[in-house]
Amino acid sequence: MPKCEICGKELKDPTSARHINSKFHQDALNKLKEEQGILVKGKKEEINIDTEKTNLTELTLPDKKQKYVNKITASISIRKRAHEKRTKDFLKFSKKIKVKTHSALTTQKFANIYSTALSLLIIIISIASGMTIIFETVDYIQKDYRDVLIIIEIIAAIILSVEFLLRLWTCDLNPKYDGMPYKRLRYMSNFLPLVDLSSIIAIILGLIIPLTSEYRGFVRIFHLIVFFKLVRYSQSFDIIWTVIKEKKEELLITFILSLLLMFLGSILMFLTEHDAQPEVFTNLFSSMWFTAINLFTIGYGEITPITTMGKIVSSVISVIGITVFLLPASVIGSGFVDEIQARNPLLEKCPNCQHVIERSELLREVFARSRGRKPKYLKKVLEEVKKQDVYYTHDAQFSRQRFIYENLEFRYPHTILQVVIFVFFATFITFNILIIMAETNPILYQENRTVIFTVLMLSAIVFTVEFLLRVWSIVAAEEEKFHDKIQGRLNYIKSFMGITDLIFLISLYLTIFLFNAFPSGIPVLLALRMFVIFQIGHFLAVFDIIGVIIKYSKKEFFTTILLCVIFLICASTIIYHLEKDAQPEKFRSIPSTIWFGVTTFTTTGFGDVYPITTAGRLATISFAFLGVSLFTLPAGILGASFFTSMKEFRMYLICPKCGFLISKPKLSKKRISI
Repeated sequence: MPKCEICGKELKDPTSARHINSKFHQDALNKLKEEQGILVKGKKEEINIDTEKTNLTELTLPDKKQKYVNKITASISIRKRAHEKRTKDFLKFSKKIKVKTHSALTTQKFANIYSTALSLLIIIISIASGMTIIFETVDYIQKDYRDVLIIIEIIAAIILSVEFLLRLWTCDLNPKYDGMPYKRLRYMSNFLPLVDLSSIIAIILGLIIPLTSEYRGFVRIFHLIVFFKLVRYSQSFDIIWTVIKEKKEELLITFILSLLLMFLGSILMFLTEHDAQPEVFTNLFSSMWFTAINLFTIGYGEITPITTMGKIVSSVISVIGITVFLLPASVIGSGFVDEIQARNPLLEKCPNCQHVIERSELLREVFARSRGRKPKYLKKVLEEVKKQDVYYTHDAQFSRQRFIYENLEFRYPHTILQVVIFVFFATFITFNILIIMAETNPILYQENRTVIFTVLMLSAIVFTVEFLLRVWSIVAAEEEKFHDKIQGRLNYIKSFMGITDLIFLISLYLTIFLFNAFPSGIPVLLALRMFVIFQIGHFLAVFDIIGVIIKYSKKEFFTTILLCVIFLICASTIIYHLEKDAQPEKFRSIPSTIWFGVTTFTTTGFGDVYPITTAGRLATISFAFLGVSLFTLPAGILGASFFTSMKEFRMYLICPKCGFLISKPKLSKKRISI
């Protein structure tokens, strides 16, 4: 075994840093220096052999020992440089990982595979964790699949904890906190980090607290906060919150107006019905319950007025309630569309001058007069239409195809012939729908078999001729993809309207061939024949308008639907825990309570389930204030988008810079003759 030449100790590696820095070796080295006269007694100089400040090559030692010291110095220097390089590489790698993690966690859109995978994982885990509190209240699921629910909760707790710690670790990279102290504390003071932490605490409490505990209901309600994690993954939630902040004055006014109406109606109903029904309208609280469900137009039916004056007051409250509770939806819906257009303006590029401008600035009403003068753009539009309609100057056969196409494919009937054609086909469409309904009634079907068969035969002839004429005349369409005689017709057959026409015709012919083989309608063929309703799309732009509305506001529409679902689950969970002890047969579980929530917030109120406890009624009134407005929000958004789309369908798109006609309106009462 080698021996250290300074201290004389036998070691496997005398040059190791551990041995060189040991007290035994340092004492031997200092003794050696003292012998050479380097250290003065009483003034012992401290020398750390592991630092660059110590220069062992200057020591006056014997040659053999000097070489050995030089060897040790070189070894230490190499090891130190290697350690510094490893530390530097580790810090560089750690920073790179931190930056990538921060990017994957904070990317709002699904921009790359990392953010997409992470976002989908968190969304799925959050929804699964939230659904466990719903399924936990169902008896057979709780009994048979309790272990599965626990495993889901454990996985959710682990994944959401890791996500929270990663967000806390990387939050200092957010430019928002540059130059600020206590970056992580500032980050934790925001809404979403508190939601993340609360979700983890709620899941852990759900795993710890037993099912029989009296605090289990509170834990379930607290667990609902996990659904708010979904807010992070949709920009539409931010738009909704922005609109609510901008329209807070209008919403506050409608809220106060609703409260005033409810209090006033409660007093009037109590005064008019208390003497006639003292056991029902016992006090203002019971009267307020009736007024609230009447104002919301829910009407469960467990309380009804019997006096004439009470019925008049109740009718007035119902009419006013419909108006008042549609106001928040219209306010938020219009603000929603304005906010979307402000954030994501639709830009259009003029093909003539290449000028890019917002689409709303291109819309022009050609026939509108200004102070009695002729329309400003009419002459320019006429010139552009003549230039762009060179394609339609063809032979007589093309003119016939164009005539048939214009009278079989229009967005709205304008001429007398188009009105007649529309009424004719609308009649046949209506008859076919009525026949489908009659075939589901065996008695009615057997009594009118001859009439039904006659209508089916006539429908087959009419719709077959119509389909063949469409295929023949489609080459006269404005779209360039239909101009080729063969490929254009194939493109139409492969289009949505062409496929629906074929499905309906095939199911219609199969029904005729199998008419005598079955005593009633065949369910599969009945379902396929319902495609007849799509025939109306050839004569009205209903499906085009719906497509445009969905295209422009699909994210916001589905976000509001998701918001309604989350609110429905949260409200139903709270009402379930308030009513389950008083009505265990009706409020058996959270899924059964969701049915009550749907009938309440959609103002249906069948009356089969309703709260009877004071706390349950107060919670229902509170949730109804928000829920009724929230459930009408999708209708408000679609309504505002509908009017915006109709405006585009009726107007010309004209470049304000060069006057070029970009597109003609799809709906127009006046037609330009060339």
